[in-house]
Amino acid sequence: MKRRKLIILAVFVAVATAVTLMSFNIGKGEQIKNSKKLRVSYVGFFHETNTYLTEGMGETTLDRMRTFRGDQIRNQLKGTAIGGAVDVCEEKGWELLPGVLYYIDWCFSTVNDQAWKDAKKEILDTLKSQLPIDIVYLGVHGAGMVNSTPDLEGDLAESVREIVGKETMIVWSGDLHGKITEKMKDNMNFFSACKEYPHMDMNASARDAMYHGADILAGESNPTPAYRKVPLMMGMSNTEEKGTFANRLKEKCIEIEKRPGVINCSVMHGFPYQDSDFCGVYPMVTTENNPKLADELVDELAQWIWDHRQESVLPLETLDKTMGTVLATLEKDGHYVRKQPTKGDIIDHTPIVIGDAADNPGGGAGGGGTHLLKALMETKGLGKVAFMSIHDPETAKAAVAAGVGATIDVSLGGKFEKLAGEPIKTKAYVKSISDGNETVRGGTAFNGPFQLGPTVRLVIEAENTVDVIVISGLCQTYDDTQGRPHGIIIQEYDVIGVKSGMHFRAFYKNFTDKILIADVPGTTSRDIALFEHTQLTYPIYPLDENATFTIRD
Repeated sequence: MKRRKLIILAVFVAVATAVTLMSFNIGKGEQIKNSKKLRVSYVGFFHETNTYLTEGMGETTLDRMRTFRGDQIRNQLKGTAIGGAVDVCEEKGWELLPGVLYYIDWCFSTVNDQAWKDAKKEILDTLKSQLPIDIVYLGVHGAGMVNSTPDLEGDLAESVREIVGKETMIVWSGDLHGKITEKMKDNMNFFSACKEYPHMDMNASARDAMYHGADILAGESNPTPAYRKVPLMMGMSNTEEKGTFANRLKEKCIEIEKRPGVINCSVMHGFPYQDSDFCGVYPMVTTENNPKLADELVDELAQWIWDHRQESVLPLETLDKTMGTVLATLEKDGHYVRKQPTKGDIIDHTPIVIGDAADNPGGGAGGGGTHLLKALMETKGLGKVAFMSIHDPETAKAAVAAGVGATIDVSLGGKFEKLAGEPIKTKAYVKSISDGNETVRGGTAFNGPFQLGPTVRLVIEAENTVDVIVISGLCQTYDDTQGRPHGIIIQEYDVIGVKSGMHFRAFYKNFTDKILIADVPGTTSRDIALFEHTQLTYPIYPLDENATFTIRD
């Protein structure tokens, strides 16, 4: 089967990166005056594993990963969300060695054992050929799982340490939707996590890790990290919405990080969409050569998290209630009315945008869920409706074969996960066809190229006329890029459904303040009680309301 490539590389403009860096307690390495030209290797296996997707989509194999080798790491990662280490090497004149990075592409299911063995061998062989190395930047996510181990990151860090020895710095900055393990702590010289969701600070976090690695190498720093595991399972939460638990937790971290003697304060929120004993929330404080202070502060942070645990539970509402909110908003604000254009005219209509968080490909869902689409088709009075997008290679292929102007019978979506809804059987008009090669124009993936294979715009007549973008590949809806090649102008729609849980906000907040979330079944549902956790060996809140947590003696 022809590989569907998807590159999700969130590119940051220089100003945004500079501003975000202000929120980090940056190491002296930013100003380090060292005549030595450091040798840096960027290697890794970046995977966010949703174990509940494995049955429907099969295991993740290497042909389902995007691979960067040699100069591709410099040329394609520079300036991106995962390219902070590259940027530091460019700016400092350090030697970036030709490494290898396996990056999550379109399959988030459990990593196949043979794939992991082969990838790790290439990574380790690459490092052997590069010795001696001053700094290894480890490109890992934090929520990786292999069939043979739930600790992908710790397993890789341990193996890398055996190759490079004790004198080489191993640094990492991860996605906050992950874990911290003893193997990670024991084998990395410095590690942290981004603080924002939507992720707008990943590049800055990686830079910070590199600066601290240089400090340690120069003998100017001795980080002493301490972390705790809090038995709390968090849903995917917006850290930028003022007053929410996740926002207050972020601000608490920033406040602690500003205290004397503190190098970094991070919290791994955990990843609820995997069956693992590593489920939980992981606060971590790193101090400058002061393990006692690190213990005291991480205990303070862990206790704060536990004391406020009830606030972490996301408010959920039924799809019917969401549709009721949509209709009430339309009644108040009115529907879109087409007008004659004028010079310099700006369309001032603001659409209602609904995120299908439960079927978010960015968290490992299959993208073929039909619950929200069905509601948009059947709820009377919505006006002009668009849906971006639904992952259905079979339907896309049939539409391409029929050609523009054809009306075809479709069984749309519902092909990967039963939880996400049954296929929608209907007739659809093929409005347009695209090759699926586009560039993201806004949000957390700014300037990132999509390679989604053939995409089509279907027009479905039901209670409402709905324009549905069908994609062959798989990606969440970061912005309006999936629809623009097909004539979808978002300001001209009353209601837009998008396959995303959080990242779409970074783009759509520039166009509307009418942003909703659909709480429906799916493998990335905000209702974490839907998921069975057979591997957990301890009670965890809120799955167990009687769960307890005691700070160490």
